[in-house]
Amino acid sequence: MMHSPVHKSMRLTSATIIPLLLCACSIPACLFADGEDVEVAAAAFDGSRAWHDLESLVALGPRRIATPQSTATRAYIREQLEPLGWEFTELTFTALAPAGAKRQGEFIGTNLLARRAGTAAGELWLASHYDTFDRPRFIGANDAGSSTAVLIELGRQLAGSGPRTGMSVVLCWFDGEEPFYPEPWDDHNNSTFGSRWLAEQKHQDGSIRDIGALILLDMVGDKQLGISIESMSSGWIRSIFERTANGLDYKQLFVDRREIKDDHLPFMHKGVPTADLIDFRFGPGNSWWHTNEDTLEKCSQQSLQTIGTVVMSALPALEKAAIPRLKR
Repeated sequence: MMHSPVHKSMRLTSATIIPLLLCACSIPACLFADGEDVEVAAAAFDGSRAWHDLESLVALGPRRIATPQSTATRAYIREQLEPLGWEFTELTFTALAPAGAKRQGEFIGTNLLARRAGTAAGELWLASHYDTFDRPRFIGANDAGSSTAVLIELGRQLAGSGPRTGMSVVLCWFDGEEPFYPEPWDDHNNSTFGSRWLAEQKHQDGSIRDIGALILLDMVGDKQLGISIESMSSGWIRSIFERTANGLDYKQLFVDRREIKDDHLPFMHKGVPTADLIDFRFGPGNSWWHTNEDTLEKCSQQSLQTIGTVVMSALPALEKAAIPRLKR
């Protein structure tokens, strides 16, 4: 991901994070989606399992596009979720490294999608990128091991036999989000290779109209978690997440709104309602981002628990708000 100039913002400390219950239970609070009150519930999410997933991903080493570790990452995700009934698809694309990159040539990237069909029209997408920054020895525990792991646990929670009641759910792990090192981020030829390709494919075949909302997670494992809802995100989605967090007593979770270039933008530009939830304050002045300081020790199970619970708890309101929009 890439960001425009931003100002220093406040950050959560571990003392300000209130643990959530793992069991599903109602909390007296309301959200407002299109003017309607919607009940907030603290949904189940197992942060300890997500943390184990993160440890397993980090143990694979650098997960750069078109490497054996990238293949191993996809295999690990499928091993966790395929037995639970998710239907997987691997979609390959070509990423051309720009002049000046350390690795030169064309590289075959792979977007990994898992789908659980629903009884209602439309799809709700939950997404992350799974590749690491294309720099040797970059482990990427936070970027993007954390969001990859959260998405795996969301898959466990949303699994079930037969069609789910409501919209279909698609879990999407994008490949090729990161630029080829050491060339800078470029919206057109050195970043978001997988999401740009997939958004264009779905635009051409018309299936992009089936996506009621796309929620992107990125860099969500920071011990001092403070999430930005990217400023170009759809207002109704942003409102649902902010009010969900407030209803769950996570009033300091979302710290600001800022422009950040990430995998949601190719879909947003083609009319899909999107939101990017990202902590772009990783270390002092974001100084651990894209460095060898992005290690497991900088992340926490509690942060995975927090963001996972908020996302799971927001899904009923997101779905309720998205379904009518598909009919317009």
